[in-house]
Amino acid sequence: MQPPNCGHCLRPAQTSRIARELLEQCRPINLIGGRGQGRARLLDDLMGIDPDIFWLYADLKEHRYRFAGLLETLWDQTGLVGYPPSTLGGLVDKLTAGNRPVCLLLHHFDAILDNPDPNLDAGFDAAFLDTLNALKNRGVSLLCVTRRAYDPYGMLTRSGERRGSTLVLEPEALAPLSQAEIRAELDRCLPGLDANDLDLLAASLLRHRHPLSFLGYVRRRLRDGDVAAWPFDERLSHWEDKYWVRYGGLTTADAVAPRHRIRSWYRALFGRIKPLSTGPIKQLGRRLAGKD
Repeated sequence: MQPPNCGHCLRPAQTSRIARELLEQCRPINLIGGRGQGRARLLDDLMGIDPDIFWLYADLKEHRYRFAGLLETLWDQTGLVGYPPSTLGGLVDKLTAGNRPVCLLLHHFDAILDNPDPNLDAGFDAAFLDTLNALKNRGVSLLCVTRRAYDPYGMLTRSGERRGSTLVLEPEALAPLSQAEIRAELDRCLPGLDANDLDLLAASLLRHRHPLSFLGYVRRRLRDGDVAAWPFDERLSHWEDKYWVRYGGLTTADAVAPRHRIRSWYRALFGRIKPLSTGPIKQLGRRLAGKD
């Protein structure tokens, strides 16, 4: 494999290494990163490296309620004629009939793990994870993106049974953005800003918890001419405040995650979910206080 062309990449060094390990070693990777860090951007950068590679991308958050939709999305990217196969294994059979390297990129892989949602499609079961695990034996590379590492990989079935899987993914944390990487990205996407303004924005992004999301927000504000008469440092401070008001609080997923995990564990252990109630705790408090 020729050295990957990563001049367009947000994280050129990490992206280049991941591309080599995926395509030369068929290393199954679990890319781990938080919201706003550029997970989707790394996937986009990978797909821009070599057009001769079958880069197949799907967002499992979009397809978790319809497994057939996942297969259709992947099939449409192959350029092959006919109807998509009914199984992931069947799709792999079609792809590996040729000599082109194949790499499967699954974003938001968390959406199908430890999920008690009764609407989760039955196709996302332990057998699906086992099929993913077998891809490396077919010469197909796999990269799954999650917000946190999962070990071991498992799935909560509709009946409440927790099923283990042979799926093995090697963790790869998304590297923090360096000052040089941030400045290179700003030079690509905001060439109209003067050097001093670029320095101010780069410093803001370097310390930001969601650097790539905030950069997108700033680009939209600049495009819309928001508070255009203000000095840039005041505009930037204003946008930072506005961003945190709109996006900085806990997301719905963040807020329900602890309870979600408790419900998942309970269902896995007892095969059913009971509402979490504070009644027993209140009763204990009354007894300790001598009021009951």
